[in-house]
Amino acid sequence: MQRLWGWGVGNLEVDPERDPVLARALAGTLRGEWRPAADAMKSAREWERRAYITLTLATAARRRVEWLRRWLKANPGDADATAVHHAMESLNGH
Repeated sequence: MQRLWGWGVGNLEVDPERDPVLARALAGTLRGEWRPAADAMKSAREWERRAYITLTLATAARRRVEWLRRWLKANPGDADATAVHHAMESLNGH
C-alpha cells in the first residue's frame, strides 16, 4: 500500500492496484476535478463500499473543497455529491 495523498488530503492511504477507482478519484480531487469522484460514487453498489467511498471523499474535501463545490454547482441536487457534502460537514462538526 502506498501513501499517495499525504500532501494536503490528510492521511488517506489507497493502493492504486487494489482500488484504482478510488485512487483516480482522490488524484482528481488534488487537481480540482469532481468527475472521478462522481464515477467512484456511481461504482459503489454495496452499502459498505458506498459508505467507505463517501467518507474517504469527504475527508479529501475537508482539505480541498473546491472540487466538491464544482460538482455541486454543475449538478445541483445530485444525491452522490450531496452525500459527500453532508459527510464532510459531519466530519467538520456541523
